[in-house]
This record gives sequence, C-alpha cells and structure tokens, in this order.
Amino acid sequence: MLDDRITVSVRAADEVGRARIVRGLRTLPGIRVVKDGAAVEILLLGRHDHDAPGELRRRSRESWAPLVVVAEELGETELMAVREYGVRNVLLAHRLTPRRLGRAVHAAAAGCCPPEPLPELRALV
Repeated sequence: MLDDRITVSVRAADEVGRARIVRGLRTLPGIRVVKDGAAVEILLLGRHDHDAPGELRRRSRESWAPLVVVAEELGETELMAVREYGVRNVLLAHRLTPRRLGRAVHAAAAGCCPPEPLPELRALV
C-alpha cells in the first residue's frame, strides 16, 4: 500500500511544546510525523529561544524541506529572519489550532505562499 500522507518533522528546544505539536499533528488526516527526511519541517520558536535567527539559518542550510514556524512571540529580528530564510508559513502559538496547523503543512507541502502576507504579521507582534 502506498502511503501518500505528508511527512512532517518537528524541531524544538522545548520538548513539552514539541510533544504538544506532534500530538496535534497525529490527529490530522493526511499527515504522518517522522524524525528525519520529512517533506515539511515545523520549527517551534519559544519565548526563551535566544537564537531564533540562528536556528532558522541552520534549518535552511540543513534541509531542503519547506519550513513552517510556530512562534510563541515574534519580534522584529525574528520577523526579518523569517522573511530572509524563506519560511513558508508562520503560526502564533497562542492562536494555534489543529486546523490551522494542518492548513499550514498542506500549503507548505504544495509550495504555496502563506495565506496572509508576512508583512501583515507585524500587526500581530
């Protein structure tokens, strides 16, 4: 049987936050969570992640997979890094739902742009 689900890996310094996202992904049809070699990567940027731009740079160099960022906070520096490193979609953690997460993963896998332009995220910061 051919598995046509989108493979997704989740990276985070915070293991509790990572587990929460993985748990939400596993409830979504058409998505399979894997450790490596995913079609889409999700990066959780926590409030206390002091090197978010550096982490985005590392992820963009280490993987060809489209990147979706889930951020607890998004400051000016992080917003600039998100744009610079070609992040496909940004979700704010306090507004995260399984449906939004699923849409972001499917859009990233399809190569689509974010549903709302990234400069408009500044209003959410």
